[in-house]
Amino acid sequence: MLVLTRKRNESIVLADEITVTVEEISGRDGARLGGTRVRLGFQCPRHVSIERSECRFRSSGAGRWNDAAPAAPRPGRLSEVPDAQVQLCIRVPRKVPVCLNGKLTLGIESEAGYDDAAGSSTVVYRITCHREDIVTICRNISVAPVAFLRFVPSRSPVAQGC
Repeated sequence: MLVLTRKRNESIVLADEITVTVEEISGRDGARLGGTRVRLGFQCPRHVSIERSECRFRSSGAGRWNDAAPAAPRPGRLSEVPDAQVQLCIRVPRKVPVCLNGKLTLGIESEAGYDDAAGSSTVVYRITCHREDIVTICRNISVAPVAFLRFVPSRSPVAQGC
């Protein structure tokens, strides 16, 4: 299983034609959890490519690697958020089935502007997942929220007045 961490509005591209985007991370009550990340686990056959969308953009030559030095890590730690959920936007070719916990879900035919170059239409699924849920795409690709994390900055001695 490949595990990737994503923030709100970040995407993963599977097999060059399936896009999984994190639309929102919220508590079970629906309140948005700012600064939270979700770890998504992907299980699929070895021949299926999985790329973070920002890496795909850079490798296409359309973007440039940032030559600046990486920012110094902030002091703190990641803390697990126990009762969270994620809304995923999954865009797949028209005839690719998408299931949530083994039950077929309904998608919305995408607008003409989102059709691929080959002229085949796509379907968009908006699925809210909890930690125990599994989304299956095309019967052989599984996506599951593994953990929800939030960065908790540590207090420095200067900030505490020491």
